[in-house]
Amino acid sequence: MINQIRSIIIYFIALNMLLVIGPLFIISSFLLPKSWMYKSSKVVCYLVLKSLFVNVKIKGVIPKEGNYIYMFNHGSFIDPFLFAYPMTSPCTALIAKENYNYPIWKSMLKRWNAIPIDRSNQEAAIASVKAAENFLKTGINVIILPEGTRTITGNLSRFKKGGFHMAYNTNIPIIPVGCIGAFEFKPKNRWTLSPRTITLNFGEPIASDAYQKLGVDGILKKTEEEIKRLTNGKFEDE
Repeated sequence: MINQIRSIIIYFIALNMLLVIGPLFIISSFLLPKSWMYKSSKVVCYLVLKSLFVNVKIKGVIPKEGNYIYMFNHGSFIDPFLFAYPMTSPCTALIAKENYNYPIWKSMLKRWNAIPIDRSNQEAAIASVKAAENFLKTGINVIILPEGTRTITGNLSRFKKGGFHMAYNTNIPIIPVGCIGAFEFKPKNRWTLSPRTITLNFGEPIASDAYQKLGVDGILKKTEEEIKRLTNGKFEDE
């Protein structure tokens, strides 16, 4: 009962935080230079995470320069805030189209240039990946959750190929990132929250000069192995 009451209070605080800073972010994104918009998105993520009583611990190195595709495992609804918060250079993300069902959140994602992806429509999904490729070509990093959906059990799901075709086509290195603790904070099948410190474990870049030898399937397999190691986890089928 105590955890349920605490969770209701935290949801109330976080929702009101988003209702205040969301419109401010949207308005400022029209007034400020694009570079400031990306910086302000980090502030938004920080404030939302704090309102949820979540701390973030970073392990590994986040490059300050260069063009990369960041791939994270998907554990909780707070993942978009977790992943955008530590970025040191402009970035956007492929986001499930269901996120666009909420008015203020939808407008925030649009101003951040997030790319909606429809996992049920292969043709539309391919078009979304192509749009992400265009962002990479302009020097903007892209964040992808290669599992495609949140885990139900806490174990990893086998990765979808779309992001790896993008890496292969653009010859952009992949940085694998293991997220530890997001599932325990709020799994998909539980409404209550468990405030905690969540660790983001950044791995070494998977060099693009190995792509031709590895092929799309090889790049996928190597990334799966790295994120499994970085999370100290396992896949559903293991």
